[in-house]
Amino acid sequence: MTTTIETTHPTNTSADRNPTRTIEQRSPGPITALRSEWVKLTTVRSPRVITALTIVVGGFAAFAVARFVTDEVITVANVFGFSAVFTAVFAAVNRILTHTEETEYRTIHQTFAAEPRRGVVVAAKAGTAAGFSALLGFSGLAAGAVGAWLAGVDLGDTSDIPTTIAWAIGFSVLASLLGLGIGLIARQSTAAISGLLIWWLVIENLVSVFASAQVVRFMPFVAGNGMLAIADEGEPIAFDRPITALIFASYAAAALLIGTAAVHRTDP
Repeated sequence: MTTTIETTHPTNTSADRNPTRTIEQRSPGPITALRSEWVKLTTVRSPRVITALTIVVGGFAAFAVARFVTDEVITVANVFGFSAVFTAVFAAVNRILTHTEETEYRTIHQTFAAEPRRGVVVAAKAGTAAGFSALLGFSGLAAGAVGAWLAGVDLGDTSDIPTTIAWAIGFSVLASLLGLGIGLIARQSTAAISGLLIWWLVIENLVSVFASAQVVRFMPFVAGNGMLAIADEGEPIAFDRPITALIFASYAAAALLIGTAAVHRTDP
C-alpha cells in the first residue's frame, strides 16, 4: 500500500522575493499633530500658572476699578471686560513659551521627527493657541465679573455683554497667535518675552507721546485695545472695532508667516 502525502507550498509574494523592500513611513497627519500639541499643553506647568495668573489678576483689576474709581458710573457690565487687557498679555506670553521651551530643551527634535512637515506643526500650535486662548479669555472675563460683583457695584446694562465677550475673546486669540509668531522667530524665551513686553508697555507709550494720532492708531496694541473699545479719557476710538481687529490680525498673521519661514530655514 502506497500513501501519498500532499504538501502545499505557500506562494512566494513579491515582498518575500525582495528582502530589501522599503517600508514607506508616512507622517501622522494634522489631527495627530494637534492632539500632540494639546497633550503638551495640558502636561506642562506654565499654562496652569498662566491660567491662575489670568484669574487672579483679572479679578483683582476689576475689583480695584469698581472699588476705587469714583468719578464715573461703574457697573459689572462695563468693567468686567477690562480683564481682557491682561488676558491678552498672558495669552501672548504662553504662546511664546510653547515653542521656545521646546527649542531650549531640545524636545523640538522629537516633535519634528514625529511630524517632519514643519508647516503642519506650526498649524497645530496655532490651532491649540486659539483654543486655549479662548478658554483663557472666558476665565479672565468670569474672574473680572466676580471681582466687580465682590466690589459691590450694580450689574448694569447687560445688553452689551455678549458683544464685549466676543471682542475680548477675539483679542486674546489674536494676541496668542502674535505671541506664537514671535516665539517662532526668536526661539529664546527671555528675548521673545522681553521684546514683547517692552514693545507693548514702553515703546508704544513713548511713540504715543511724540507721534501723531494718525500714526499711533496703526500700532498693534493700540489697535488691540481698540477691539475692546478702550481709549484714553477724552480720546475717541481711532477706528471701528472691525478695522482695529483687521489691523491687529495683520500683525499676528505677519508674525506667523515670518515665524513659519524661520522654522523652515533653520535647524531645530
